[in-house]
Amino acid sequence: MSKSLCLLSALLLSASTALAGQQFAELGDFALASGGAIANCRIGYRTGGELNADKSNVVVFPTWFGGTTEDLEKYEVVGPGKLADTDRYYVIAIDALANGVACSPSNSQAVGGGPVPKITIGDMVESQYLLLTKHLGITHARAVMGISMGGMQTFDWIASHPDFMDKAVSIAGTPRQTSFDLVEWETQRDLVRALQAKGATDAEIGPLMAEVSLLTLYTPDYYLATVPRQQLPAFIEQRRESGANFHADDYVAQLDAMIGQNLLGSGDEGVKAYVDKVKADVLIIGTSSDHMVNPQPGIDLAPALGAEHLELSNNCGHLGSSCDGAVVAQRVAEFLAR
Repeated sequence: MSKSLCLLSALLLSASTALAGQQFAELGDFALASGGAIANCRIGYRTGGELNADKSNVVVFPTWFGGTTEDLEKYEVVGPGKLADTDRYYVIAIDALANGVACSPSNSQAVGGGPVPKITIGDMVESQYLLLTKHLGITHARAVMGISMGGMQTFDWIASHPDFMDKAVSIAGTPRQTSFDLVEWETQRDLVRALQAKGATDAEIGPLMAEVSLLTLYTPDYYLATVPRQQLPAFIEQRRESGANFHADDYVAQLDAMIGQNLLGSGDEGVKAYVDKVKADVLIIGTSSDHMVNPQPGIDLAPALGAEHLELSNNCGHLGSSCDGAVVAQRVAEFLAR
């Protein structure tokens, strides 16, 4: 498939049956790193593939920013022969906190009432750990892997629960936001809050934010090569339609979680403290043209971790791993099999 068809084909994919239907686990009152707690928190998940007798073939796959486990089906990230291969592994896809399926500002409240307190990437990971260990009886996984914000969660997983997995794959993720990343996320957050203050509804804000994301989702070269001027209105409208199920408070909660992502502290001591915790074999995949999540922190961290690193050089930006999907899937399959 040519790069120019990558987005169109992804958007037109129909839902598959790679994963079982939506399931939930009740976590009770879930404590957050902020010191607050979400009342009656529940976490969503889906499973695919067959769990082997010794439970050694588990792959944990958290969702990306704004995404759901249904999206992992829809865009064929999970399935037979796919990136998370259900022919080989028992894949547990997990809805990240604040995605509107798991406990989120749109469907939950703080213990004692009121708005949900600030959520971190670490909180997302802890909710997933509780789901796996307390509700599903999974105490070890072959791998944890994710894309974008899922890759950020993967970086947290390997340090917060280093004995849980053998392998970890972070795709288009980062252990620490760069200044440019923060410009992206803080601008989006401020824009959403400004629109809310003016009385704009979720139905009005969602399509606009989906359109705004096009500024950094792809590269200028991608647009020049694949989106003729006369096709731009349809291209934008297709993106705006993806914002139909938008919840502004959920969106901001996940933005704040990404803004706070800094697992490396400051200076060499922070990096060393992080690296010393990690026991898993790690594969870091990034695209040099990614304007949404800068790949440099992952590139810099790879040697200290002894991690494998795959750098993609296409013009697809943040979705580079989709445009080179066959290359990525093969590399991940080889990595997990070793």
